Amino acid sequence: MSTVLLCHGDFPRRPPSLAALRQATHLVCCDGAMAELERWGERIPDAIVGDLDSLSLPLRQRYASLLHQEKEQETNDLSKALRFCRRHYPQEPILILGATGKREDHTLGNLAILADQENTELWTDTGRFLPCRGDCSFPVQPGDQLSVISLSPQTPVSLGGVRWPLHQCPLPRWWQGTLNEATSQTLRLHCPPDQPVLLYLPWREAGGKHPIVPSRDLPWKRVHFCGAGGVGVSGLAHLLLDAGVEVSGSDAADSPYLQSLRRRGAKITLGAVPEAIDASCSLLVYSSAIPATHPEREKARLLGIPQCRRGEFLARLAPRFRHVIAVAGSHGKTTTTALLAHLLITTGKEPGYLIGGLPVGWSQNAAWGDGTYFVTEVDESDRSQELMLPQDTLILNVDDDHSWAIGGAEGLQDCFQRLARQSLRVHLWDFEGAERLLAGHDNGRMLSRQEAENILPSLPIPGRHNQQNAFLALTLLQLPPFSLSREELQKALESFPGVERRLQLLAKSPEDPLFLYEDYAHHPTELAACLEALRERHPRCPLTIVFQPHRPERLLRYGQRFAEILAAQAREVVVMAPFMAWETSAPEASPETLAQEIRRRAPQSQVSLHQGTPASFLPTLQEWWGTHARAHAPGVLLLVGAGDIGELAKRAKEALAPSPKKRTP
Repeated sequence: MSTVLLCHGDFPRRPPSLAALRQATHLVCCDGAMAELERWGERIPDAIVGDLDSLSLPLRQRYASLLHQEKEQETNDLSKALRFCRRHYPQEPILILGATGKREDHTLGNLAILADQENTELWTDTGRFLPCRGDCSFPVQPGDQLSVISLSPQTPVSLGGVRWPLHQCPLPRWWQGTLNEATSQTLRLHCPPDQPVLLYLPWREAGGKHPIVPSRDLPWKRVHFCGAGGVGVSGLAHLLLDAGVEVSGSDAADSPYLQSLRRRGAKITLGAVPEAIDASCSLLVYSSAIPATHPEREKARLLGIPQCRRGEFLARLAPRFRHVIAVAGSHGKTTTTALLAHLLITTGKEPGYLIGGLPVGWSQNAAWGDGTYFVTEVDESDRSQELMLPQDTLILNVDDDHSWAIGGAEGLQDCFQRLARQSLRVHLWDFEGAERLLAGHDNGRMLSRQEAENILPSLPIPGRHNQQNAFLALTLLQLPPFSLSREELQKALESFPGVERRLQLLAKSPEDPLFLYEDYAHHPTELAACLEALRERHPRCPLTIVFQPHRPERLLRYGQRFAEILAAQAREVVVMAPFMAWETSAPEASPETLAQEIRRRAPQSQVSLHQGTPASFLPTLQEWWGTHARAHAPGVLLLVGAGDIGELAKRAKEALAPSPKKRTP
């Protein structure tokens, strides 16, 4: 059977759309699409339909024999063209290219028209829409993204073969508020025959987000967060609070992140409190550190309350925004995400953001904004970034961190490659493996570090790596839809405060060149970049480093590289036991072995081992500071690691310098 193609508006340029456009037996074009079709130059339509007001005089004259004018004002161009197709080609299926319109009401109106059509599909640059009535099934591949759009919030929809099944579930507003994921080779969908719905399937390659502009009306009454004291989980909770959703949560110990949530009205408890989970809870979100045996998760399971990981929940929230920017990479994500949020805020936007750390002076690390832009870092450590469908993705680098947990080097490359092909645009440096990430992608930008070297932006924070990542951020924000000038972006850069625990200056002696810094580095690449930036700021100051390895796995894998870097840079090194995260013991990961290797490489350096907790090192740190201050001796003391050495840094800051007041951006 022949296929009729209907072009409406700016028809999509995805390869499947262009192939269908070339192969169509009949082509009917709305008058508003004719200029674009003429520029494309490969196909003349069989008919041009509409009120013809938008058709230029030369085009009218050139295609006079193809014009079919309809002056009726009660229906839009899509309705007129569909009526023409049904009249002239009554037995043929119709494939609509475009029709999402320039405004939200146009999109919603056209989708309502589509839902009433039999044997019709709509293809856009982001994906395709299929009308569904009664019982339907569709072939898919496991991992494919999808969503269901309902024309009525009362329509009960059942959906099987997906990660989050629906059973007789009314969909609030236009859609469920999440991009679901196929888990089988067949989708099974049921809705009443007289209440059609639309199935939305993003393109597998460069799929993009849901094209409908969403609202803050989320489908959850109350969401409970297990591990709410973590920076990522607490950020998600802040987003929900902004959107008017009730939030509760728990964690093993109190923290500033929990305190921030309490101040905003979230009900936070310490320890596992199963009683906090009841029928009023719509969803439980948990961090990677929370096992399935956690009492709150078990209680939710008994009550039939859905659960999902932190990264999965982020992927369900992100499509609520018009334009999503994902920041990916093994290193530098947090600072770059904070920088993008700062640039957008400072240049007059109101972005949503989720940052994996707290920018210096800010009161929280996440906010909803006005729903237009959303900047977030995404996580490769559990492969949850593969669930994201951003408009723009920055890939800063790909290193072997976390590779052991996600299938080795091949698994790591595949994780980033999937994110790249699911992004409408990808921006990255020309690092090793970058070409593979962009293989088959028709909208990737690979920048040359060498060419950018002389035009890197100046920053108030040190480090060549920060300059390079800022360059990527500026390159993105100069493109549509942001279209910010280089001059206004550079001015906005001047006030960037940096991020806590990222080479953060905690204390400074008022009279002597004596400095205390903290850094989050927990991989050799990060440690080397941190020390290079520190030397950029303090080229001749003697350096003392207190280093806590992060998890035994990194100490075992990277011990030699850590030793090489520390031996080359520091006059004194204090090695602490590794931070265990959710692990309980690893006797083979010995901090003494690391200390011995540093001594072997740098016999002139003072290397010691601290046996207690990081916080118990505070008296020694204060003694070091006092001794140097009394002797007017210069020195830089760096506390480095991603674990509970942060508690030592916090206490040291309180002891040696007053805390600045927080501000809300």
